[in-house]
Amino acid sequence: MLREVLDVLDVLDDPAAGAAEFNSLLPEGVCDASVAPFEGELGKTEFVAYRFKGRAGRQSGGESRTMGIVGSLGGLRLPGDYPGLNSDADGCIVALACALRLAHMWERGLVLKGDVVVTTHICQAAHPEPHDPLPFVMPPMPVDDEYRTLIEDEMEAILAPETCKGNKMMSRTGFAVTPPVKEGYILRPHASLLHAMEMVTTHPAVVFPLTMQDITPFHNGIHHVCGMMLPAQFTNAPVVGVPVTADVAVVPAATGVYQTNVLEATGRYCIEVATAYGNGDCHLFYEGDFNAMVARYGSMHHLLK
Repeated sequence: MLREVLDVLDVLDDPAAGAAEFNSLLPEGVCDASVAPFEGELGKTEFVAYRFKGRAGRQSGGESRTMGIVGSLGGLRLPGDYPGLNSDADGCIVALACALRLAHMWERGLVLKGDVVVTTHICQAAHPEPHDPLPFVMPPMPVDDEYRTLIEDEMEAILAPETCKGNKMMSRTGFAVTPPVKEGYILRPHASLLHAMEMVTTHPAVVFPLTMQDITPFHNGIHHVCGMMLPAQFTNAPVVGVPVTADVAVVPAATGVYQTNVLEATGRYCIEVATAYGNGDCHLFYEGDFNAMVARYGSMHHLLK
C-alpha cells in the first residue's frame, strides 16, 4: 500500500487540505464517510470516520467481528518556521492510508468478511505542550474529548497507530505492538497478533513496553509515553497500540522525519489484522486471562477515571 501512503502524504502536505481533499481520493460508493468539524480557541480540526461493510459483518446482519483502526495524534504540523508535516502526523497518515487501501480493495471486489471502521482527525495547526523528554504536539480540544470522539460504538477491537518516537523506551526503526488493554487491565498479546506482525515484516515480533500510568487519563499529572492507549478509556473493546518507532528519540514536532517504508508496513499490518480478525483467525488478547483476572482481582475501571 505504498501508493496509498504516498497519495495521503501528497494531500496532507498542503496545509490548506482537509477531509474534503482526502475524500476526493475515495472511489464513490465504497464506504460510508462522515466528517465532524471542530473549532475552538486553540484552533480547529476535522474528525473523519470511514465505515467499510464486510461480506458477513455486523452491518449486513452477519456474525463477523468489527475492527476499528483509530489514527491517534495531536496534529499534523505546528505554526512557525518549520511548516512541514511533523513526526506526530504518523497516526493520521497510517489511518487514512488504511482507509484509502480498503476503498481500493472494495472497488476491486476484495471485500473483507468483517466490517472495518477507520477514524482519525485532520488538524493542520496544532500547538506544543511541555513533556519529558520531548514536547508533545497537541490538538485544539481537550484530549479526553478527542479520543471520546474517535471511538465508535461498533468497534469490537481497536488498533491505534501513532508515532511513539519521542522517548528511549524502544530504539528500533519500524513499528511495534503494545500489550492489549481491556477495561483497565494490561494483558499479554495473543500469539496470532504477533504472528501477523512476523508475517508482515518478516522479522521477529516486537512488543512495546507499557506501564500502568500509560492507560490512565491524560491530564492527571502523571507521565504518559504517548496517547495511543487513551482509546481504552472510552470503550470496553480491547485496544492495541501500534507505535511507529525509531532508533533514536525523535522530537514529535520535527519535520522531514517520516519514513514511508515504515508507514507502509504499519498500515499493511493494520489491514492484515483487520482481515484476520473478521475471519475469526486473529485475536488481540486471551479471553481466559481477562476473565481470570477480573474474577480474582475485580474491576479496574477506576484506573480509567
